[in-house]
Amino acid sequence: MGGCLSKKEEEESQAKTEEATVHAVETPAGTEESPVRTEDAPASTDEAPVKIDGSSPGADETTPGENESTPGPDEPAPGADEAAPVTDVAAASDGETAKDSKPIVFVLGASGSVGSATVKTLSEEYGDKVEIRAGVRHPEGAGKLHGLPGVTLVQACMADKDTLATLLVGVSALFIVSPGAENRAELTSLSAEAAKEAGVGHLVVVSLPMAVEEGTIFGRQFTEIEAKITGLGIPYTLLRLPYFMDNFLGLASTVKESGQFYMPVSSDKIFAVVDTDDAGRAAAAVLVDPSKHAEKTYHVVSARVTNDEIKTTLSTLLDKDVSFVQSETDATKQTLLGFGVAEWQADGILELFKLVEDGAPSILEENGGNFREITGEDPVSLKEYLTRHLTAFQ
Repeated sequence: MGGCLSKKEEEESQAKTEEATVHAVETPAGTEESPVRTEDAPASTDEAPVKIDGSSPGADETTPGENESTPGPDEPAPGADEAAPVTDVAAASDGETAKDSKPIVFVLGASGSVGSATVKTLSEEYGDKVEIRAGVRHPEGAGKLHGLPGVTLVQACMADKDTLATLLVGVSALFIVSPGAENRAELTSLSAEAAKEAGVGHLVVVSLPMAVEEGTIFGRQFTEIEAKITGLGIPYTLLRLPYFMDNFLGLASTVKESGQFYMPVSSDKIFAVVDTDDAGRAAAAVLVDPSKHAEKTYHVVSARVTNDEIKTTLSTLLDKDVSFVQSETDATKQTLLGFGVAEWQADGILELFKLVEDGAPSILEENGGNFREITGEDPVSLKEYLTRHLTAFQ
Protein backbone atom coordinates (compact mmCIF):
# COMPACT_ATOMS: atom_id res chain seq x y z
CA MET A 1 0.00 0.00 0.00
CA GLY A 2 2.75 2.43 0.93
CA GLY A 3 2.56 5.91 2.35
CA CYS A 4 1.89 9.22 0.66
CA LEU A 5 4.43 10.44 -1.83
CA SER A 6 6.59 13.46 -1.11
CA LYS A 7 5.96 16.57 -3.20
CA LYS A 8 9.08 15.85 -5.27
CA GLU A 9 8.09 12.22 -5.83
CA GLU A 10 4.61 13.28 -6.91
CA GLU A 11 5.98 15.78 -9.40
CA GLU A 12 8.31 13.16 -10.87
CA SER A 13 5.49 10.61 -11.05
CA GLN A 14 3.04 13.06 -12.54
CA ALA A 15 5.57 14.03 -15.16
CA LYS A 16 5.41 10.45 -16.38
CA THR A 17 1.69 9.90 -16.13
CA GLU A 18 -1.22 12.26 -15.84
CA GLU A 19 -4.32 12.11 -13.90
CA ALA A 20 -7.61 12.16 -15.21
CA THR A 21 -11.15 12.09 -14.49
CA VAL A 22 -11.94 10.24 -17.52
CA HIS A 23 -12.57 12.53 -20.34
CA ALA A 24 -9.91 12.06 -22.80
CA VAL A 25 -8.73 13.00 -26.15
CA GLU A 26 -9.97 15.87 -28.01
CA THR A 27 -6.93 16.34 -30.17
CA PRO A 28 -5.67 14.24 -33.01
CA ALA A 29 -2.80 11.86 -32.57
CA GLY A 30 0.48 13.47 -33.32
CA THR A 31 -0.40 16.94 -32.10
CA GLU A 32 1.61 18.50 -29.31
CA GLU A 33 -1.13 19.44 -26.91
CA SER A 34 -2.90 17.24 -24.44
CA PRO A 35 -6.66 17.62 -24.37
CA VAL A 36 -7.46 14.87 -21.99
CA ARG A 37 -8.51 14.90 -18.41
CA THR A 38 -9.21 11.51 -17.00
CA GLU A 39 -10.12 12.24 -13.46
CA ASP A 40 -10.68 14.96 -11.00
CA ALA A 41 -7.30 16.50 -11.62
CA PRO A 42 -5.80 19.00 -9.24
CA ALA A 43 -5.88 22.69 -9.77
CA SER A 44 -2.35 23.59 -8.99
CA THR A 45 0.28 24.28 -11.58
CA ASP A 46 2.23 21.23 -10.45
CA GLU A 47 -0.42 18.88 -11.67
CA ALA A 48 -1.04 17.45 -15.08
CA PRO A 49 -4.07 18.60 -17.05
CA VAL A 50 -5.50 15.29 -18.10
CA LYS A 51 -8.77 14.05 -16.67
CA ILE A 52 -11.28 11.45 -17.49
CA ASP A 53 -13.51 9.76 -15.09
CA GLY A 54 -15.34 11.64 -12.38
CA SER A 55 -12.90 10.63 -9.75
CA SER A 56 -10.36 12.76 -8.03
CA PRO A 57 -7.25 12.14 -9.97
CA GLY A 58 -4.64 12.42 -7.45
CA ALA A 59 -5.48 15.62 -5.81
CA ASP A 60 -4.91 13.91 -2.56
CA GLU A 61 -3.89 10.55 -3.51
CA THR A 62 -1.25 9.50 -5.82
CA THR A 63 0.04 9.95 -9.22
CA PRO A 64 -1.75 10.54 -12.43
CA GLY A 65 -2.15 14.22 -11.97
CA GLU A 66 -5.72 13.46 -11.31
CA ASN A 67 -6.41 15.96 -8.71
CA GLU A 68 -5.82 19.37 -9.98
CA SER A 69 -5.27 20.97 -13.26
CA THR A 70 -3.55 24.21 -14.04
CA PRO A 71 -5.78 27.27 -13.86
CA GLY A 72 -7.61 27.81 -17.11
CA PRO A 73 -7.51 31.00 -19.17
CA ASP A 74 -10.61 32.25 -17.42
CA GLU A 75 -9.34 31.36 -13.99
CA PRO A 76 -6.37 33.35 -12.70
CA ALA A 77 -4.03 31.58 -10.36
CA PRO A 78 -4.49 32.44 -6.68
CA GLY A 79 -2.37 35.35 -5.52
CA ALA A 80 0.79 34.60 -3.62
CA ASP A 81 -0.38 36.87 -0.85
CA GLU A 82 -3.39 34.71 -0.04
CA ALA A 83 -2.89 33.03 3.28
CA ALA A 84 -4.06 29.51 3.89
CA PRO A 85 -6.38 28.83 6.82
CA VAL A 86 -5.32 26.45 9.58
CA THR A 87 -3.10 23.57 8.52
CA ASP A 88 -2.26 22.16 11.96
CA VAL A 89 -3.59 18.63 11.69
CA ALA A 90 -3.62 17.86 15.37
CA ALA A 91 -5.22 21.14 16.36
CA ALA A 92 -7.86 20.83 13.67
CA SER A 93 -8.92 17.36 14.74
CA ASP A 94 -8.68 17.41 18.50
CA GLY A 95 -11.94 17.59 20.42
CA GLU A 96 -13.68 20.03 18.09
CA THR A 97 -17.14 18.61 18.63
CA ALA A 98 -17.08 19.53 22.29
CA LYS A 99 -16.45 23.21 21.64
CA ASP A 100 -18.28 23.77 18.38
CA SER A 101 -21.99 23.22 18.00
CA LYS A 102 -21.93 23.13 14.20
CA PRO A 103 -21.55 19.72 12.55
CA ILE A 104 -18.18 19.09 10.92
CA VAL A 105 -17.98 18.21 7.23
CA PHE A 106 -14.68 16.99 5.80
CA VAL A 107 -13.76 16.89 2.09
CA LEU A 108 -10.96 14.39 1.42
CA GLY A 109 -9.38 15.08 -1.96
CA ALA A 110 -10.20 18.78 -1.65
CA SER A 111 -7.61 20.14 -4.05
CA GLY A 112 -9.12 18.38 -7.06
CA SER A 113 -11.70 19.89 -9.38
CA VAL A 114 -14.69 18.30 -7.69
CA GLY A 115 -13.26 18.60 -4.18
CA SER A 116 -12.40 22.29 -4.51
CA ALA A 117 -15.79 23.07 -6.07
CA THR A 118 -17.45 21.36 -3.11
CA VAL A 119 -15.40 23.27 -0.55
CA LYS A 120 -16.11 26.56 -2.37
CA THR A 121 -19.86 25.90 -2.34
CA LEU A 122 -19.78 24.91 1.33
CA SER A 123 -17.90 28.11 2.17
CA GLU A 124 -20.16 30.41 0.13
CA GLU A 125 -23.55 28.87 0.88
CA TYR A 126 -23.36 26.80 4.06
CA GLY A 127 -20.65 28.34 6.24
CA ASP A 128 -23.24 29.32 8.82
CA LYS A 129 -24.46 25.73 9.11
CA VAL A 130 -21.33 23.57 9.14
CA GLU A 131 -17.68 23.63 10.06
CA ILE A 132 -15.66 22.94 6.91
CA ARG A 133 -12.41 20.98 6.74
CA ALA A 134 -10.54 20.46 3.50
CA GLY A 135 -8.17 17.49 3.46
CA VAL A 136 -5.21 17.81 1.08
CA ARG A 137 -1.80 16.21 0.83
CA HIS A 138 0.00 19.54 0.49
CA PRO A 139 -1.84 22.53 2.03
CA GLU A 140 0.75 24.94 0.67
CA GLY A 141 -0.17 23.95 -2.88
CA ALA A 142 -3.95 24.08 -2.49
CA GLY A 143 -4.28 27.44 -4.21
CA LYS A 144 -8.02 27.34 -4.87
CA LEU A 145 -8.76 26.85 -1.19
CA HIS A 146 -6.61 29.62 0.25
CA GLY A 147 -8.60 32.38 1.83
CA LEU A 148 -12.03 30.73 1.62
CA PRO A 149 -14.06 31.88 4.65
CA GLY A 150 -14.69 29.22 7.27
CA VAL A 151 -12.42 26.61 5.69
CA THR A 152 -9.69 24.82 7.64
CA LEU A 153 -7.01 23.16 5.52
CA VAL A 154 -5.87 19.84 6.95
CA GLN A 155 -2.96 17.75 5.70
CA ALA A 156 -4.42 14.32 5.01
CA CYS A 157 -3.36 11.24 3.08
CA MET A 158 -5.64 8.42 1.97
CA ALA A 159 -2.85 5.88 2.24
CA ASP A 160 -2.23 6.64 5.93
CA LYS A 161 -5.27 5.00 7.51
CA ASP A 162 -4.22 5.39 11.16
CA THR A 163 -3.51 9.12 10.92
CA LEU A 164 -6.65 9.65 8.88
CA ALA A 165 -8.76 7.92 11.52
CA THR A 166 -7.45 10.39 14.09
CA LEU A 167 -8.21 13.36 11.82
CA LEU A 168 -11.78 12.22 11.27
CA VAL A 169 -12.85 11.97 14.91
CA GLY A 170 -15.89 14.18 15.42
CA VAL A 171 -16.71 14.48 11.71
CA SER A 172 -20.41 14.30 10.86
CA ALA A 173 -20.10 13.78 7.11
CA LEU A 174 -17.07 12.85 5.00
CA PHE A 175 -16.79 13.35 1.23
CA ILE A 176 -14.24 10.98 -0.34
CA VAL A 177 -13.27 12.16 -3.81
CA SER A 178 -11.97 8.90 -5.21
CA PRO A 179 -8.46 9.41 -6.62
CA GLY A 180 -7.31 8.69 -10.15
CA ALA A 181 -4.67 6.16 -9.21
CA GLU A 182 -4.76 2.58 -10.43
CA ASN A 183 -5.18 1.45 -6.80
CA ARG A 184 -8.00 3.90 -6.14
CA ALA A 185 -10.29 1.16 -4.89
CA GLU A 186 -7.75 0.31 -2.19
CA LEU A 187 -7.20 3.97 -1.26
CA THR A 188 -10.92 4.74 -1.12
CA SER A 189 -11.50 1.62 0.99
CA LEU A 190 -8.75 2.64 3.44
CA SER A 191 -10.34 6.08 3.78
CA ALA A 192 -13.76 4.54 4.39
CA GLU A 193 -12.36 2.14 7.01
CA ALA A 194 -10.64 5.07 8.75
CA ALA A 195 -13.98 6.88 8.78
CA LYS A 196 -15.69 3.92 10.38
CA GLU A 197 -13.00 3.68 13.08
CA ALA A 198 -13.38 7.40 13.77
CA GLY A 199 -17.15 7.19 14.10
CA VAL A 200 -17.97 9.36 11.09
CA GLY A 201 -21.73 9.66 10.72
CA HIS A 202 -22.14 9.64 6.93
CA LEU A 203 -20.01 8.90 3.85
CA VAL A 204 -20.40 10.63 0.50
CA VAL A 205 -18.26 9.01 -2.19
CA VAL A 206 -17.51 9.78 -5.84
CA SER A 207 -18.26 6.97 -8.26
CA LEU A 208 -18.92 6.65 -11.99
CA PRO A 209 -21.90 5.56 -14.09
CA MET A 210 -19.45 2.98 -15.47
CA ALA A 211 -19.63 1.18 -12.12
CA VAL A 212 -22.33 -0.97 -13.72
CA GLU A 213 -19.98 -1.91 -16.58
CA GLU A 214 -18.08 -4.64 -14.73
CA GLY A 215 -16.29 -5.76 -17.88
CA THR A 216 -14.38 -2.48 -18.07
CA ILE A 217 -11.33 -1.22 -16.17
CA PHE A 218 -13.11 1.71 -14.52
CA GLY A 219 -16.18 -0.43 -13.99
CA ARG A 220 -14.24 -3.03 -11.99
CA GLN A 221 -12.57 -0.33 -9.90
CA PHE A 222 -15.79 1.41 -9.00
CA THR A 223 -17.77 -1.78 -8.54
CA GLU A 224 -15.25 -2.62 -5.81
CA ILE A 225 -15.50 0.87 -4.33
CA GLU A 226 -19.30 0.83 -4.25
CA ALA A 227 -19.38 -2.66 -2.73
CA LYS A 228 -17.04 -1.51 0.03
CA ILE A 229 -19.03 1.62 0.83
CA THR A 230 -22.45 -0.04 0.79
CA GLY A 231 -21.26 -2.92 2.96
CA LEU A 232 -19.46 -0.90 5.62
CA GLY A 233 -22.42 -0.31 7.88
CA ILE A 234 -22.24 3.51 7.74
CA PRO A 235 -24.97 5.67 6.16
CA TYR A 236 -23.73 6.60 2.70
CA THR A 237 -24.49 8.45 -0.52
CA LEU A 238 -22.85 7.57 -3.85
CA LEU A 239 -22.42 10.33 -6.44
CA ARG A 240 -21.90 8.88 -9.90
CA LEU A 241 -20.27 11.53 -12.08
CA PRO A 242 -20.15 11.19 -15.88
CA TYR A 243 -17.71 12.75 -18.38
CA PHE A 244 -16.46 16.13 -17.16
CA MET A 245 -17.34 19.25 -19.12
CA ASP A 246 -13.87 20.50 -18.16
CA ASN A 247 -12.52 18.22 -20.85
CA PHE A 248 -14.12 20.44 -23.45
CA LEU A 249 -11.42 22.99 -22.64
CA GLY A 250 -9.03 20.49 -24.22
CA LEU A 251 -10.70 21.28 -27.54
CA ALA A 252 -9.63 24.91 -27.38
CA SER A 253 -6.17 24.70 -28.94
CA THR A 254 -7.21 22.96 -32.15
CA VAL A 255 -10.40 25.01 -32.40
CA LYS A 256 -8.29 28.15 -32.27
CA GLU A 257 -5.63 26.86 -34.66
CA SER A 258 -7.65 25.00 -37.27
CA GLY A 259 -11.32 25.35 -36.37
CA GLN A 260 -11.54 21.61 -35.65
CA PHE A 261 -11.82 19.26 -32.68
CA TYR A 262 -11.41 15.50 -32.37
CA MET A 263 -12.88 12.56 -30.49
CA PRO A 264 -13.03 8.82 -31.29
CA VAL A 265 -16.84 8.65 -31.37
CA SER A 266 -19.44 9.49 -34.01
CA SER A 267 -20.80 13.01 -34.24
CA ASP A 268 -24.38 12.06 -33.31
CA LYS A 269 -23.70 9.84 -30.31
CA ILE A 270 -25.23 11.12 -27.07
CA PHE A 271 -23.27 11.13 -23.82
CA ALA A 272 -23.92 12.63 -20.40
CA VAL A 273 -21.60 15.29 -18.98
CA VAL A 274 -21.22 17.16 -15.72
CA ASP A 275 -19.78 20.55 -14.88
CA THR A 276 -17.44 20.06 -11.90
CA ASP A 277 -19.05 23.12 -10.28
CA ASP A 278 -22.41 21.35 -10.50
CA ALA A 279 -20.82 18.24 -8.98
CA GLY A 280 -19.56 20.40 -6.12
CA ARG A 281 -22.96 21.97 -5.59
CA ALA A 282 -24.60 18.55 -5.41
CA ALA A 283 -21.97 17.16 -3.04
CA ALA A 284 -22.26 20.17 -0.72
CA ALA A 285 -26.05 19.85 -0.58
CA VAL A 286 -25.72 16.21 0.48
CA LEU A 287 -23.03 16.93 3.07
CA VAL A 288 -25.06 19.56 4.92
CA ASP A 289 -28.20 17.41 5.11
CA PRO A 290 -26.92 13.83 4.83
CA SER A 291 -29.81 12.00 6.47
CA LYS A 292 -32.07 13.14 3.63
CA HIS A 293 -29.81 11.34 1.15
CA ALA A 294 -28.89 8.18 3.06
CA GLU A 295 -28.45 4.94 1.13
CA LYS A 296 -28.98 6.67 -2.21
CA THR A 297 -27.01 6.41 -5.43
CA TYR A 298 -27.29 9.62 -7.42
CA HIS A 299 -26.34 10.38 -11.01
CA VAL A 300 -25.15 13.98 -11.14
CA VAL A 301 -25.67 15.15 -14.73
CA SER A 302 -25.48 18.67 -16.11
CA ALA A 303 -26.41 17.91 -19.73
CA ARG A 304 -26.61 15.26 -22.45
CA VAL A 305 -24.67 16.28 -25.55
CA THR A 306 -23.32 15.17 -28.92
CA ASN A 307 -20.27 16.28 -30.84
CA ASP A 308 -22.64 17.80 -33.39
CA GLU A 309 -24.13 19.95 -30.63
CA ILE A 310 -20.69 20.97 -29.37
CA LYS A 311 -19.71 21.91 -32.95
CA THR A 312 -22.87 23.95 -33.53
CA THR A 313 -22.67 25.71 -30.17
CA LEU A 314 -19.02 26.66 -30.62
CA SER A 315 -19.66 27.85 -34.17
CA THR A 316 -22.46 30.12 -32.97
CA LEU A 317 -20.61 31.50 -29.97
CA LEU A 318 -17.37 32.09 -31.88
CA ASP A 319 -19.10 33.29 -35.04
CA LYS A 320 -16.95 31.02 -37.19
CA ASP A 321 -17.20 27.57 -38.71
CA VAL A 322 -16.06 24.82 -36.32
CA SER A 323 -15.90 21.23 -37.54
CA PHE A 324 -15.72 17.87 -35.80
CA VAL A 325 -13.37 15.08 -36.91
CA GLN A 326 -13.82 11.52 -35.63
CA SER A 327 -10.37 10.20 -34.71
CA GLU A 328 -9.24 6.57 -34.88
CA THR A 329 -9.08 4.53 -31.68
CA ASP A 330 -5.45 3.44 -32.16
CA ALA A 331 -4.35 6.99 -32.92
CA THR A 332 -6.22 8.23 -29.87
CA LYS A 333 -4.44 5.72 -27.64
CA GLN A 334 -1.03 6.75 -28.98
CA THR A 335 -1.91 10.38 -28.34
CA LEU A 336 -2.84 9.56 -24.75
CA LEU A 337 0.30 7.53 -24.15
CA GLY A 338 2.37 10.31 -25.70
CA PHE A 339 0.98 12.72 -23.15
CA GLY A 340 2.07 10.44 -20.32
CA VAL A 341 -1.26 8.80 -19.55
CA ALA A 342 -0.68 5.39 -17.97
CA GLU A 343 -1.65 2.53 -20.28
CA TRP A 344 -4.28 1.15 -17.91
CA GLN A 345 -5.93 4.54 -17.85
CA ALA A 346 -5.67 5.06 -21.59
CA ASP A 347 -7.36 1.68 -22.10
CA GLY A 348 -10.07 2.65 -19.61
CA ILE A 349 -10.70 5.90 -21.46
CA LEU A 350 -11.03 4.08 -24.76
CA GLU A 351 -13.52 1.69 -23.14
CA LEU A 352 -15.51 4.73 -22.12
CA PHE A 353 -15.58 6.05 -25.67
CA LYS A 354 -16.65 2.64 -26.96
CA LEU A 355 -19.59 2.72 -24.57
CA VAL A 356 -20.50 6.12 -26.00
CA GLU A 357 -20.29 4.72 -29.53
CA ASP A 358 -22.39 1.70 -28.56
CA GLY A 359 -25.06 3.85 -26.89
CA ALA A 360 -24.69 2.14 -23.52
CA PRO A 361 -27.45 3.18 -21.06
CA SER A 362 -24.83 3.99 -18.42
CA ILE A 363 -23.45 6.69 -20.72
CA LEU A 364 -26.76 8.00 -22.07
CA GLU A 365 -28.33 8.88 -18.67
CA GLU A 366 -31.73 9.09 -20.38
CA ASN A 367 -33.56 10.17 -17.24
CA GLY A 368 -31.36 13.27 -16.97
CA GLY A 369 -29.84 12.45 -13.59
CA ASN A 370 -30.64 13.69 -10.09
CA PHE A 371 -29.10 17.15 -9.92
CA ARG A 372 -32.40 19.02 -9.57
CA GLU A 373 -33.64 16.51 -7.01
CA ILE A 374 -30.55 17.05 -4.86
CA THR A 375 -30.16 20.83 -5.15
CA GLY A 376 -33.55 22.20 -6.23
CA GLU A 377 -31.69 24.12 -8.94
CA ASP A 378 -31.07 23.81 -12.68
CA PRO A 379 -27.70 22.45 -13.82
CA VAL A 380 -25.39 24.25 -16.22
CA SER A 381 -26.18 23.81 -19.92
CA LEU A 382 -23.58 23.20 -22.62
CA LYS A 383 -24.09 26.72 -23.98
CA GLU A 384 -23.72 28.26 -20.53
CA TYR A 385 -20.54 26.30 -19.86
CA LEU A 386 -18.90 27.17 -23.18
CA THR A 387 -19.95 30.81 -22.85
CA ARG A 388 -18.33 30.99 -19.43
CA HIS A 389 -15.05 29.69 -20.87
CA LEU A 390 -15.29 31.23 -24.34
CA THR A 391 -12.02 33.15 -24.13
CA ALA A 392 -10.17 29.83 -24.09
CA PHE A 393 -11.40 29.18 -27.64
CA GLN A 394 -10.74 32.65 -29.06
